Amino acid sequence: MRKPSKKKLSILCIGLVFSPVTSGLAQEEPVTAKGYQREELGVNPYTAPSIAQIFERLDKLRPLPFEHLWREFPPGSPAPREQKGMIFGGLVADGFLIVEAEKRNLIDDLGRVLLREARGLDVADRVMKHSASLTELGRRGNWAAVREELVATQTDVEEAMIELRDQKMAHLISLGGWIRGLEMSAEAVEEKFSPERAQVLLQPQLLDYFEEELKTLPPSIMHAPLFEKIRAGLKSIRESFNKMPASGLQVNDVKSIHEQARELNLAIRHSD
Repeated sequence: MRKPSKKKLSILCIGLVFSPVTSGLAQEEPVTAKGYQREELGVNPYTAPSIAQIFERLDKLRPLPFEHLWREFPPGSPAPREQKGMIFGGLVADGFLIVEAEKRNLIDDLGRVLLREARGLDVADRVMKHSASLTELGRRGNWAAVREELVATQTDVEEAMIELRDQKMAHLISLGGWIRGLEMSAEAVEEKFSPERAQVLLQPQLLDYFEEELKTLPPSIMHAPLFEKIRAGLKSIRESFNKMPASGLQVNDVKSIHEQARELNLAIRHSD
């Protein structure tokens, strides 16, 4: 059977780990000058996580065990730029959790940490206005507007990467957000297990997509310990999918996926 094209696989990425398996694919954006630029650079509308879909999935997994899902913000560190990209993506996913739990006391720190990491990606100017807006909206408890601001933050960072002709970083930001989202979703399913809830974790096409993207990194990055660990972790998650019985993922499968995603997120935050 002919392998699906990267574009078709990237279309599947719009749902990521949070979107219902019954959700339809998003409609393509109109063809514009910017659209042509995105396609030329290998960054299309489906590359980065859909924040709207992420919120939809978190809504469906309510009530979320915030105390179990939450993790402290990372300290600043001189990490390689590729690692910082994945850290940034994970932070945006953490923002989804803050919004779902309506944690007003955390929104200020979220804005500051996003801005700090954005400086390391050379996109601070794109994030600065969003950081201030996130803080103000969060203080007012306008969580619907905070959601919209997170959407705008992600969009601006992706556009900045396109302008910098750094499409690989857009993929890595997406990967960081997806891995953190997988960890949160798997733990939420584990806390309140049902075969229907576990079904949303089954995304072998996304594993194909990210594994292929990792292969396109320069050798010096691809063979760095952190990326070796990420590839091994994705392979382990795939094995959980492959050995799934006809009845679907079981509790032990979900625990395994959760543990693998958690270990990857720890490596992204702390690997040298």
